[in-house]
Amino acid sequence: MVKVLIAVLAVLILLNILLLIFFLCRLKKAGKTAVPEEIPSPVPAGEGSSPMEKLLVKSMLAFSKAIEAKDSYTSGHSKRVAEYAREISRRMGFSEREQRQIYYAGLLHDIGKIRVPDKIIRKRGSLSDMEFEYLKLHPVISYNIIKGISDSEEIEKAVKFHHEHYDGSGYPDGLKGESIPLWARILCVADIYDAMTSSRNFRPLFPQKFVRAEIESQSGKQLDPEISKIMLQIIDEDKDFTLKQNDTRKLKVLVVDDDVILLKLVEFMLEAEPNYSFAGTRTAKSCLNMIEEDKYDIILLDIYIPDMDGFALLEEIRKRTKAAVVFMSSDKNIETLVRADKAGVKYYLIKPFLKQELTETLGNITRSIQ
Repeated sequence: MVKVLIAVLAVLILLNILLLIFFLCRLKKAGKTAVPEEIPSPVPAGEGSSPMEKLLVKSMLAFSKAIEAKDSYTSGHSKRVAEYAREISRRMGFSEREQRQIYYAGLLHDIGKIRVPDKIIRKRGSLSDMEFEYLKLHPVISYNIIKGISDSEEIEKAVKFHHEHYDGSGYPDGLKGESIPLWARILCVADIYDAMTSSRNFRPLFPQKFVRAEIESQSGKQLDPEISKIMLQIIDEDKDFTLKQNDTRKLKVLVVDDDVILLKLVEFMLEAEPNYSFAGTRTAKSCLNMIEEDKYDIILLDIYIPDMDGFALLEEIRKRTKAAVVFMSSDKNIETLVRADKAGVKYYLIKPFLKQELTETLGNITRSIQ
């Protein structure tokens, strides 16, 4: 069953890729007139955008979220990089159309990570030399995915070369100075800024003062000096340090299952996840008491609880809280799955499930809540 679930996930990711390709091809065929000249800042798909552009941006955002689901610490990274790059380009005098294009490049810059193993992306601490060499392939993979289907060579080059360094120490080609495409140099600054102002699985985000000092010290080394100056201006104007990954509160997860081993297993799975706190109980009665006394955001509910049927308990839970409910069960019967769907349960974890299945399910719910 686990293999089936993995296959389903792969199909969903493939559908996202095909949807993205479809809209990029449509835009390419339509030419420059496919995208309106005026759009509201800062989001390219605002009210003034065409339906085609709105769908294009939504598909790119959906695909970037699918990539970021591999690691909960990178949630929102591509969108923030896109927004920072767009603001830098605006200050550099780019046209509205060029600002939109570099925003798209920001959304797409990490899509090659779909081919990078999860164990590398989620690894705590430093990567081995071999792991780092594997990770370094992602800009080229990203480039190969979008090459020939976008209507912008600048987007393609920005995606491919955003890890090149101004002093020539970057990858994949070791380009140096102004031989690095301008858009790639902008993405590099935006990407590094967001990396420092976001939490990772081995450290919290850095203070603004430290980030500013790093941008300044890397000017002319890793980063383009002129673009660094613009980023420093943006930082200096951000008096309240709002340009960072939002510090979201931990979501409370209540696990209801009479199996003590399962409770311990889920607790262990969530131990290293920064976005969730765990609570567990073995009975329906205790579950109802707990949600009366405290607020839980997500409830993982076994269908078969000794003192109450899981579907009956679901009804009681919904009378007391708006928490998202996930069913857990080893029951694979289609009748049970259909019944759960009719009861409005969007997520159904088949026991035994992997940590990746659990975190991806929780990640999907988290994005719908926040």
